[in-house]
Amino acid sequence: MAAFSFLSLYLTFATLCSIPSQTIEEMINSLNPLLNLGIERYDKLQIHHLRMVNLLAALCAGGTLLFSALFWFAFGSPSVALLNGLFALLYVISFVLTREGLLKIAKYWVFIIFFFQQFSLPLFVLSDNFETEMLLLVVPTAVVLVFDPKERLPRYGLSLIAIILLFLAKTIPSADPILALTDANARAAYLCVILILVLASVALTDFYLIDLHSIDESSRRLVHDDLLTETANAQSIYNQADELFFQTQRKQQPLSVIAINLDDFRQINEMHGRNTGDQVLIHYANLLQEHISTGTPISRLYADTFVILLRNVNASDAIRLAEQLKIAINRSVVLLEHTAVKRTASLGVSTSNQGCIAGFQLIDTALVAVKNAKRRGKNKIQSVSPKNINPMNNRDYCNPS
Repeated sequence: MAAFSFLSLYLTFATLCSIPSQTIEEMINSLNPLLNLGIERYDKLQIHHLRMVNLLAALCAGGTLLFSALFWFAFGSPSVALLNGLFALLYVISFVLTREGLLKIAKYWVFIIFFFQQFSLPLFVLSDNFETEMLLLVVPTAVVLVFDPKERLPRYGLSLIAIILLFLAKTIPSADPILALTDANARAAYLCVILILVLASVALTDFYLIDLHSIDESSRRLVHDDLLTETANAQSIYNQADELFFQTQRKQQPLSVIAINLDDFRQINEMHGRNTGDQVLIHYANLLQEHISTGTPISRLYADTFVILLRNVNASDAIRLAEQLKIAINRSVVLLEHTAVKRTASLGVSTSNQGCIAGFQLIDTALVAVKNAKRRGKNKIQSVSPKNINPMNNRDYCNPS
């Protein structure tokens, strides 16, 4: 019996410890539907803690079922396995709480059930000298990861409770367990519990770091990107324009800017609502990206105005590309659920010259060109040189009509 038990436990350890970290990450990612349970009820600042609580509950429930299987098949006690398996049902209640928007209660519920399970486990299945250092192995790590940094009271309080329970487990005499194990089997089971809980702590920490990295990337996107169209925002495109301007100046290359403004876009918001307007902006942002080379900086500067930076592109080539973009916009129809939207655009082109002192000036000049194009009847392209150093470059390009 002891040899069979040791062999079963050893194979369990070997299987768990031999799983590559990438496979563990894939396993965790496969749980995303479970981890995101109730996510629509929480704001963005709570989503990380929601996912951590759901992951902790899943690990506890899964570990409980694993131990129940060991007690049943390795130690031959179905009754003990069922008693221990009841805790898995208690952990499932935390998913109900998170789904109903009761995240704060769900946090405490997971730890209360875990404390109760670890304190009562020796009474059910293990010898009276069973150690419970697992309380100190997993609780501090899990508490720090699950609770917000500002929530000091639960962090210290729950860790203190774990220490008290460990003290009680060491000092209060325990009754004879339901399942009498040999000393060898008790040590093997204890080692199994410790190793799996250590593995759970590592998984929690790894998941926490992955989520932290995702939050950091989202924060960076807020700084640099327009989240609606997934293009650069105004601050980012102005910084890129200055950087590219000085790079092209050193290499004596031209830098051109195309500004695009959709004609009469406000009517879409007024007639169909802002949600429809957002879908139209996304459509035209994707359309513009399809007609420029990969890696070309593009930004939704504000509202319905887009800006494209063209490195090492002279004025004539920039105007030619602007013509292509204008034609593509004219021909494109945005098909929505209850309507179809079609718009024209006014475009402005600006190219660096001796009168240009910085990249931001090129963008501002292209925006002036867009305003001039609109004054001349919309659906036109106008090229304006910075400071109007060369009047020959201030020309109006119209649709043939």
